[in-house]
Amino acid sequence: MKNILIGSILLLSSCAVNPLRNISTEGFSYEGTDIYYKGELCAQMAALEVAYDDGKIVREITYVVTDEKFNDVAMGVLKYVRDRKPTWEVEVELKKFVKSLDN
Repeated sequence: MKNILIGSILLLSSCAVNPLRNISTEGFSYEGTDIYYKGELCAQMAALEVAYDDGKIVREITYVVTDEKFNDVAMGVLKYVRDRKPTWEVEVELKKFVKSLDN
């Protein structure tokens, strides 16, 4: 019975869906802390933090896209950084020029 329970837990945990699995990182590269998309600077590191979260120390890194035209590849930036730093929490801030809150 104990083996069935452990097997069930392992099976369920291996079935967890990775929301980034279908996101492409093709066309991304980096130099230092800057991220490039198809040779053009698309995101820059804005913050590097250390935090105490749920009883453990975590590292967090924040990138900001350089132009609104790169908002569509922000998930690619997130995955690209996450692939290189899998234990870090990664955030990507979008560029959005809001003229009014009515839109």
